[in-house]
Amino acid sequence: MISCRTIVFAGILMGSALWASVPASAQGAPCTPKEPCELVYGNWTPPREYQNVHAMPHIFAEIEKETKGAIKWKLIAGGQLAGPKETFAAVKDGVMQAGLGIATYVPNVVPSLYAIYSTVVLGHNDVVAATGAALEVFYLRCPSCLEDFRKINSVPLGGWTSSAYVLACTTPVKSVADLKGKRVRATGGNVDVIKAAGGVPIAATLSDAVGLLQRGGLDCQHGIADWLRSFGYADFAKYVTDYPLGLTGPAIGFVLNRDSWNRFTPEQKQIHVNWAAWMSAKLAIDYFLNATEASVQQLIKDKGVQLIKVDGKDFEAALAIYKKTERETNVAKAASLGVQNPAGIIEDYEKSIEKWRPLSKEIGRDVNKFADVLKREVFSKIDLNKL
Repeated sequence: MISCRTIVFAGILMGSALWASVPASAQGAPCTPKEPCELVYGNWTPPREYQNVHAMPHIFAEIEKETKGAIKWKLIAGGQLAGPKETFAAVKDGVMQAGLGIATYVPNVVPSLYAIYSTVVLGHNDVVAATGAALEVFYLRCPSCLEDFRKINSVPLGGWTSSAYVLACTTPVKSVADLKGKRVRATGGNVDVIKAAGGVPIAATLSDAVGLLQRGGLDCQHGIADWLRSFGYADFAKYVTDYPLGLTGPAIGFVLNRDSWNRFTPEQKQIHVNWAAWMSAKLAIDYFLNATEASVQQLIKDKGVQLIKVDGKDFEAALAIYKKTERETNVAKAASLGVQNPAGIIEDYEKSIEKWRPLSKEIGRDVNKFADVLKREVFSKIDLNKL
């Protein structure tokens, strides 16, 4: 039997081989059309997942075009190079030059970002407002957030929050009473959400949850409905409780190796920042809202998934109890990881969401408009020399 450690080691060897085959210009000198930098983006999500199909290929083609062939990105999806927990180290060490980073898998590595990520946004599904607020706080008013990435030889570019999470279970869950004792995949602040609702949180990655559902190690997956399609949960968890249980984020879409970043010219850096803004808007609106809504209907038709209607008052009461202690709990967790002012970071994020609510109404579901607003409100204010 091949162990997980063997698979990870094989991935590292593969990544090292890929890096060794890259021209010398990409390993040290500036990226030019005559001697281009050929870089690898390794994603641990399945090849058919939305980001890998609809976002990154377009972004990479445009970057190559706008840099006149000086920078060429190759996408390797499906966790071939690194899993969600290993991505930060793989980027840091140059096994791959960029990847998708989720703070809840490695809270000790990026603890300030984890403080934002652990704040569960309840009461609405305004992904645009939450994404805008998260990125504004992260880039412009959280010095320790950026310093955490400097410590791991990385540059964070772009990000998004999820849409509201729901429960997808192997048996119908219509109430808090039905959830009591059920094993639910949850990470970050959602661990306490599940506890408050009577479930038993199980720490597992999105990829690991597939096997756990299949083998009976999990009763429910807590996340967005489209993951039933992209990760294959719908083969085992066919009952979706139609009640929003909060949204979280931001994921960092481009955790980029700092040595590679430093080879870029100022113009090439700006091109990446511009596309990071578009990526953020694309994932927030087109994936977490549009595609996820369409996916539910397709899953009902193709996989026999059922939406379980609930009254929701008992869930609402459980979440209200959770919210009373959330700030104190998350501040204590972040402080234990060395974050200097976690209360300030969390409070700033919550206030910024309200600031972004009117902007969200103006943006609607227009991806390009959201990208433009993100550039104006956030990315244009970043000093690329200090990022």
